[in-house]
Amino acid sequence: MASTQTGESCGHAARKTRFICSGTSAPTCENVPEQMTRTDGLHTTTLVAGASMGVAALLCFALSAGFSGGKATGSHEAVPKVSSLQAQIRTAEAKSAALPKAEDAERALTGALTAANQIAKLQNDYRYLTPGMTASGGKLDAGASQSTLRNLLPYFAPAVHQSDLGPWYLLASDKDVAADIGIPMSFPSGFEWLAQVPCLVNDDNTITVTWLAMETRTGEDGKPAVLAWARAHYDLVRKTFSKIQTGTTVTGEALRQGVKGP
Repeated sequence: MASTQTGESCGHAARKTRFICSGTSAPTCENVPEQMTRTDGLHTTTLVAGASMGVAALLCFALSAGFSGGKATGSHEAVPKVSSLQAQIRTAEAKSAALPKAEDAERALTGALTAANQIAKLQNDYRYLTPGMTASGGKLDAGASQSTLRNLLPYFAPAVHQSDLGPWYLLASDKDVAADIGIPMSFPSGFEWLAQVPCLVNDDNTITVTWLAMETRTGEDGKPAVLAWARAHYDLVRKTFSKIQTGTTVTGEALRQGVKGP
């Protein structure tokens, strides 16, 4: 059974929830995203037509129930059921009409993935702070992290608190990694944040995007372990993310570098 630690900030616009989940190589609790594979581009089918298909199914069922023109042809007992079915059809039709067209949805999913990839790169930049944090007892150097934070801010809604945009995960063993020439992107960390390909446009014009923190070295089973995950909602109108959630697996929690405030 997973244990959870939850915190909220900035009213209802931004929420950061931290989950620690059972399992050694991938999150398994119900709050954890299901997509676990590394993906570099959009290759899954856009699921925008789902509501339309639901409408068609309801209509077929309605016809088989025996009504046309909004009037039941069966017994009086069937009238309430038919009325309820008609209401469901109207609701499904309204949701279907609100969804973007297939080409617009594909464009939106591509835009969300592009932004998500940039966020993954910026979160990866935080990794080079690990050696310094270890030396200071886990305290995050606010000055050193400001550049990454400033670059992250434009991708998120204004109501998202800056504390939600700090390092989502750091690996304790990175304290022993040589920093090379001191450029964050060249830091050879033991893990890497990867954006997962989104495949669904929600009926509220948002896209749920997931990131996974994956080991860069293979484990005993020949596969890199999932250490942590993050999730946020991408607003198609504002082109920003909100409702941030983060979590770690049991393996990731055991290997995590704790972070203290500045």
